[in-house]
Amino acid sequence: MLRFLALSAVLSGCGWNHLPGIGNSKWLDRPLWDPTGVVATTDGVYVPLPRTGQLAFVGTDGSASAVDLRPGIVSELVPAPDPSQTVAFVQQQGCPLDGPAECDPKNWVVNTQVALLASGGVDETVDVPGAFNSIDFSNDGTWAIAWLDLNKQAQVNGVVSLSSVVALDLTTGEATTVNVGFSAERVLFTDDDTRAVVLSQNQVAVVDLTASPPARSVTFPLVLDPNQTVVPVGVTLTPDGSHALISVQGSSDLYVLDLDNPSVNLVTLDAAPSAMVVDGGSDQTVITFASAPYVDFVEHQFFDVTSMDLAEPMSQILHADGTALLWNQGNGHTAYRLDVASHDLLQYRLQNPAVQMFLAPTEEYAVALTRPEGGAATGAAGLYDTSPGLEVLDLRTDHSETLPYLLEGQGIGAAFVATDTSLTALVLQQGIDYLYAMDLYTNQAQRIDLDAPPIAIGTVPGGPFYITNDDGTGMISFYDPQTGQITEAAGFATQGALNGRPFDPEAY
Repeated sequence: MLRFLALSAVLSGCGWNHLPGIGNSKWLDRPLWDPTGVVATTDGVYVPLPRTGQLAFVGTDGSASAVDLRPGIVSELVPAPDPSQTVAFVQQQGCPLDGPAECDPKNWVVNTQVALLASGGVDETVDVPGAFNSIDFSNDGTWAIAWLDLNKQAQVNGVVSLSSVVALDLTTGEATTVNVGFSAERVLFTDDDTRAVVLSQNQVAVVDLTASPPARSVTFPLVLDPNQTVVPVGVTLTPDGSHALISVQGSSDLYVLDLDNPSVNLVTLDAAPSAMVVDGGSDQTVITFASAPYVDFVEHQFFDVTSMDLAEPMSQILHADGTALLWNQGNGHTAYRLDVASHDLLQYRLQNPAVQMFLAPTEEYAVALTRPEGGAATGAAGLYDTSPGLEVLDLRTDHSETLPYLLEGQGIGAAFVATDTSLTALVLQQGIDYLYAMDLYTNQAQRIDLDAPPIAIGTVPGGPFYITNDDGTGMISFYDPQTGQITEAAGFATQGALNGRPFDPEAY
């Protein structure tokens, strides 16, 4: 939530975690921190600071420090394969990396520094030619593809290539620019990490990572008429890495790309897919549709399609170990548990439409956060229709009933704590200053009070949960489910807010 904050002009004379009383005030026209953009590592949480374009690091013990990455601004944070690290994209404007150290400002371009962060500091950096804000890692963590996602906000000045990605050899730090086509959308790696499949507008490129340097080995055009535009929206790779299945925006055609013997085949579906997942155990792709009440199964030998009718369209899929949970993020009241191998379905009836669905790590339960459907509040059913809710799906049995609960505020997030004897769901509610914790085995619940309403919840790898709180100066609560203790860090977003250099897009 964007707040306009009045901060004392003498803030620089105060401690890191404290604000003075409001005297001479200055209004800030952008938020000090981004509570939805944080990334957690084993040591703590990295927090973007939009006003200064920099980062704060908040430790699980409540400590906080600045991560100074100047010159440049942080455009994006992403998790790294190693849970103790994260990656920051730092954009800088200046001379091309392969040009002279000094040049005319009219020849400036945007370059990116990919910074690997650990323990609250910069571990190493790689200079990358161009502006990039997204990165995908190979399964073994030795390769990465950096690309510019035009769907994300990015401050881009100067000349920027919109048709290239950069292949990063993380063992040597070498960066290689590869032309893949206009506006990259998705990147996947084959299981053997020898190839990267890059989706972009109107085409799919395969990057050979075994070549020296890495190079595009084949391009699959998705249209023959240059006046047509096709935007890929979904992609899966078969378990053996030999084929890619691609759905495109607004089309019922499923593209099947043979990566070993390059060719493109089309499989005609009855509607445009909304969600796809690959089930390795049964060697099938499961497809659902937001506009059609059925689920499709595509086998990976001849790519034949088998369809099953559903009571309502399902737009979303949660998948784990041969089981898929189908649900609809719309007006529907139905969810399904699907055994992918046998195609057996169990239908659940939700009391209200789901806005989010969460699958427990043990795969025994799912939790649906629902929204009020409206209507007159007459009796218990009417009260539920006009209130946000929580519904528990027991996936261990063949009982199709859910356990519904009323919430005080709209559910906005959930996480799970699993032990040998308990499985606890932690639920956040919008504008409600406590965490709702319920043991799914026993249905016993408790309130965990917070000092400010929560915004998002996540897990510190191997450690406590973190909750970002609705406080404009920065507040994160760390909750340890073993001890029940909460450790808070507050005020960290004020670092450099007034006495530091504010973020100026024109400067980069």
